[in-house]
Amino acid sequence: MKNVMTASIELFIQKTERLLLKQEACNNLMLGILHRLKTYRTECQLGWVEEDGEAIYAYLRTPPHNWILPAVASIDLDVIHLIVGELGKRNLDVPGVLGPDKYATAFAKEWEKRTGDRVVIHMKELIYQLDQVQLPLPTSGQLILAKEDDYTLLYHWLVAFGKEANEKITQSRAKTLATEFIRNQSAYFWQVDNQKVSMANKSRQTKHGATINAVYTPDEFKRNGFATSIVTALSYKFLDQGFQFCCLFTDKRNPTSNRIYKRIGYKEIGSAIVYECETG
Repeated sequence: MKNVMTASIELFIQKTERLLLKQEACNNLMLGILHRLKTYRTECQLGWVEEDGEAIYAYLRTPPHNWILPAVASIDLDVIHLIVGELGKRNLDVPGVLGPDKYATAFAKEWEKRTGDRVVIHMKELIYQLDQVQLPLPTSGQLILAKEDDYTLLYHWLVAFGKEANEKITQSRAKTLATEFIRNQSAYFWQVDNQKVSMANKSRQTKHGATINAVYTPDEFKRNGFATSIVTALSYKFLDQGFQFCCLFTDKRNPTSNRIYKRIGYKEIGSAIVYECETG
């Protein structure tokens, strides 16, 4: 068993993509990041564990974010221990880890044991996949692509979304995201009577799927079904564009959002857990 790290996105994809695609929807985060890295060459840290020259596990990080672990059929936890040892040996930063419960928890415990850092649970998540929309296309409103004139609104809503969803979105990060979303034409609003009432974003895509995130409705517009409308409309849009499925992450503790997505046609296909490291 051998651990390999590389700076080459192309080599990493060549070695790991087939493995990751076996559970494409569950691995939408890692695959989506790789898709983006092919176009936008930002800093990344990439590695995998192989046996007899074939990758059996993978891991990556785009600083300053957490390390990401994929879903695979089954691996021995010694693989996780090997990865943690490699990160420690290279003195790489480990702010946290996100991945399937079993593997992320093994990572967290091994990191605690080796470093003495305290590792705590930040969030438990569910992963959903939709192959066919179960609700009719909503007609009491309109799906609107975010434009440059929407920058300020998008920025403020992203800050509010971060607080509501327990995501670390600083004002600076929200400004960056708003700029990127508009540039990439990925953010959408649901508009009713010329009033924008909800938002959602196409966060990334994989070989066969598209992922929705940043679903947010301000308090004054809640309980009107606007989040259901925008996610339903976006799901139709992405399937009509040729994607085979849509997927998204939810906070396991949020019964409202989980109920909404199930009504639309999303089915739970996996789970993930986010750990954060507290040094010192």
